[in-house]
Amino acid sequence: MRQRAITALNALGDDAEKIGQTLFNGGWLGQPLDSGGCPIARYLTTVLPDVVGVAVGNDEVTVFPIDGPDVDVTLPLAVAGFVAAFDVDAFPELIDQAGTVSVPDI
Repeated sequence: MRQRAITALNALGDDAEKIGQTLFNGGWLGQPLDSGGCPIARYLTTVLPDVVGVAVGNDEVTVFPIDGPDVDVTLPLAVAGFVAAFDVDAFPELIDQAGTVSVPDI
């Protein structure tokens, strides 16, 4: 699970702008300062199989698999930069205005 999460995080892009564009293109919206409802959390919950949720912090994410122990993964620097920027409203196009869960089908 750890390696799949790392691969998924790295696939987002190598800087905050690219990550924001990837999330926007995929339809992953969320709420700032919401560890389980930010775009990164919604993305990971969608792309990682057998996951019931994730909690995104400033420098790490905790993945909650259906079976097995929780998995902590250090965020790549670019993803951590995106999280910090998103939490101060630097990506308004990614804020879920309805405040509802926005997890696209893939």
